[in-house]
Amino acid sequence: MPEHSASGGGIRGGPPQGTETPRQLLPFSFFIDGQGSAITTGFKGVVDAPFNGVIVSGRLYLDQSGSIVVDVWKDTFANYPPTNADTITAGAELTISTDTDVEDLILAGWNKGFSRGDVFGFNVDSITTATWCYVSLWARRLG
Repeated sequence: MPEHSASGGGIRGGPPQGTETPRQLLPFSFFIDGQGSAITTGFKGVVDAPFNGVIVSGRLYLDQSGSIVVDVWKDTFANYPPTNADTITAGAELTISTDTDVEDLILAGWNKGFSRGDVFGFNVDSITTATWCYVSLWARRLG
């Protein structure tokens, strides 16, 4: 998990490298917990967007070497809950294949823009081995 420096000196182990400062990039994080058992497929929950922005990267972490595909859905609060029809990944879901972590800096085809109050949903399309998964979407704040 990214560590935020108490002195305001930046983020260690955090945002993708680039020209943005730590105040411009913020993570949306979601934890999928199998509670000691293997994670199952299906919808796992939501997180709200607290600002307007654009997603710039996505990361997945597993507790042990395994494989997982996580789809990200987005909808407005008025249309809650998000469904598969609200996918933003265009078939390029965040995917780990026989490893413990992955970072996608391209997010090819993704619908990356979002508005304050939008609801992001997380769906496990497939999984092997892992008992927890940490999902982190890094976004550039707009406005």
